[in-house]
Parts: sequence; C-alpha cells; structure tokens
Amino acid sequence: MWPETLPYDTGPAGNQFPRANLATLISSGKPVARVAPPSAFAPPEDLSDLPLARRRTVVFSENKAGTKYYINGKQFDAHRVDLRSKLNTTEEWTVVNTSDEQHSFHVHTNHFQLMSINGVPHHGHSLQDIANVPARGRLVIRIRFTNYTGKTVLHCHILNHEDMGMMAILGIVK
Repeated sequence: MWPETLPYDTGPAGNQFPRANLATLISSGKPVARVAPPSAFAPPEDLSDLPLARRRTVVFSENKAGTKYYINGKQFDAHRVDLRSKLNTTEEWTVVNTSDEQHSFHVHTNHFQLMSINGVPHHGHSLQDIANVPARGRLVIRIRFTNYTGKTVLHCHILNHEDMGMMAILGIVK
C-alpha cells in the first residue's frame, strides 16, 4: 500500500501541488478478524436553532504578490487577542475570502457547524474544525463555546499561508 497525497490546486493565484507518494507500508503477521461497524452513532449536534450571542465577519486576504496573508487586515501577532468570545454562548461567523485562491478555515478548541457555502445551505452530519473557503467566496458557520477559557487560535490550514501571517488569536472568557 502506498499512502499518497492527491493533486491539489488552491486557485489561479495560488499553489499547485502534484500527487506524491508519502510512504510504503508493509504489513505482516497474523490477520485480525474483521469487526462489524456500529449500527448506530450518537446523534449529530445541531447549532442552527440556538440563540446567537453575536454575529461577526472574519476576512481572509493576502497581498497581490501572495507573500503576506491576513485575517481581518492584520498579520499574526502572538501578543494580541484579535477576537473575544464568551463561554457558554453560540456565535455565527461569516468567513470571507477576498483572494483568488481558496483558504482552509481552521479553529482550535471548538468545533463548528458549517451552515452555508457561498449562500448555498450546507447540511452536514457533524461538527467540524476545518472547512475550505472558496476563492472570492464565503462560509457561514455557527460555533458554540462550551468548555474552554483562555487563548486559542484560528488560521488558514495551508501551512505557508499560516506561516506568512494568516492566523489570529481568539480569547474565550467567562
């Protein structure tokens, strides 16, 4: 078996990554008996009817050269809290991408429900912690802050975008 990456293109102003083999896996030993998958799963959480404490917009952008990346017009600063949210509340965020390449929105600590992509309702089956924001597109998510206070981060999950500034600190307070 050869685990591999699939080819990936972030858009006309972005990066193109070819298919690549990551490793060669060799399995040996006595086979293990197959196990039946569970017949039922926990019901998915649905944040769509919860009262909202706040609505906000988070903007992903970059300079024309594609060498600097921003969230809400700012590059990452480890000494600055960019967004503040309250514990035990639910917020609705519109994540806007103003660039000609897609970005992947990722938030630590709290999963979110993807509500729509470019205005088209999304009917997912579970909470998630990452979603692609199309080039010149937008996501609407709902996020509930339930069990963590302190600082955490949100960022583009494309490593070079994060490393070149596309990360922000979220402070969650009681």
